[in-house]
Amino acid sequence: MKKGSKTLVVDSSYIARSIIPSERAFAITYKGNAEVLYEHDVQFKLVDTKLKINKPSVIRVFTYVNLKIQKVPLTRHNIFKRDGYECVYCGENSKRYLTLDHVYPRSKGGPNTWDNLVTACKKCNNEKDNLTLEEYGKEIPKPQRPHYLMLMKKITEIPEDWEPFLFLK
Repeated sequence: MKKGSKTLVVDSSYIARSIIPSERAFAITYKGNAEVLYEHDVQFKLVDTKLKINKPSVIRVFTYVNLKIQKVPLTRHNIFKRDGYECVYCGENSKRYLTLDHVYPRSKGGPNTWDNLVTACKKCNNEKDNLTLEEYGKEIPKPQRPHYLMLMKKITEIPEDWEPFLFLK
């Protein structure tokens, strides 16, 4: 994702509802249908070089959007998507060689949960075998359940401004 190209939209109750292009977010706020809560440190390229307008990072629309909060189902495909289709241990990104690995092995009571499943290539998964991370000697970022917007929009980097609205802090 190019820095400053996307904007998080929250409703009147500050619940994240969608991710849209920054240009569209600017148009919505310019028309008076939303307010800018946070701005990117990137500016729009305008014909008038004296005019400086930062791209919105988070906007709040003035109406409540009544949608069911969608929870991301725990599936093989969604774990691969969360991890960017690459092995968390070595970075291998060939989809043919990717498998699921239990951070804490199933044989030792590890559950099938978002925070215990990661994407691993066949080689690393076989190397790790039945070992815990301490025994294996490698560290990985703490896996967690992704927000449905992150998987829906294929967002790889989450701006810091978005984290409170996506319940990541």
